[in-house]
Amino acid sequence: MLVALDLNDRQAARVIAQALQSEARLEIEPRPDQFDALLWGTLKGRENDVLRIDLYDRGHAGPLGALVGAMADVRTILSEQLYLFSTFIVDADEGGVPTRLCLAVPELIQVANRRCFVRQTPTEPIPVRISLHATNEPFVANLADLGHGGLRMRIARKPLDDILFIGDPVHVEFALPWTTGVFSLPAFVCVKSPGPDESTLHVGVEFTDSPDGSTAPVLERLRAALLSESARLTGMNGDL
Repeated sequence: MLVALDLNDRQAARVIAQALQSEARLEIEPRPDQFDALLWGTLKGRENDVLRIDLYDRGHAGPLGALVGAMADVRTILSEQLYLFSTFIVDADEGGVPTRLCLAVPELIQVANRRCFVRQTPTEPIPVRISLHATNEPFVANLADLGHGGLRMRIARKPLDDILFIGDPVHVEFALPWTTGVFSLPAFVCVKSPGPDESTLHVGVEFTDSPDGSTAPVLERLRAALLSESARLTGMNGDL
């Protein structure tokens, strides 16, 4: 489960300072939903209690002026950690290049506890098939790391950037080269961040329980496979 913890004022101020220094990439979801996709932007500056964000990839969205005064949920990745906050849009500028949004500095920032289990990095390429509710067509990704609670993968940005969002339910399937059988598991998206270039995404998912209880034996089999590989690589027996 994705658990969000409230930061105190000093921690929140440090997060904002770090985001400004690194020109953090922000995922902005206006509320109520007036666009057919999220807005993406780069944090470029702060003036008093206002954050200035330069937007990009605006071909799919509606007029920004309609968003002034609306609430927005915002997510960003800093030092591989997911931060979330809600705020409101105080201004929008569509006349410049790039287009720009101004957000009020949030009163509360949360940090998400995204990873409940230690994960292992594969020593050889492992494909992962991911299925979304938004489309009947599965996509193929490359496994980046894996634990018995979830996995992270690298995948082509298009078209997933526009149809896959944090919190979405998905289904993943993969096989491990050191064991037999396919692992087929329901999950939800807990991390979505840009890859090393504009053409890829890093997507992290956490496995979930199925209503009929069929997930439990698959997770037990996965745990046993990871323990076996961990013992082989380290030459010791032990738990993850």
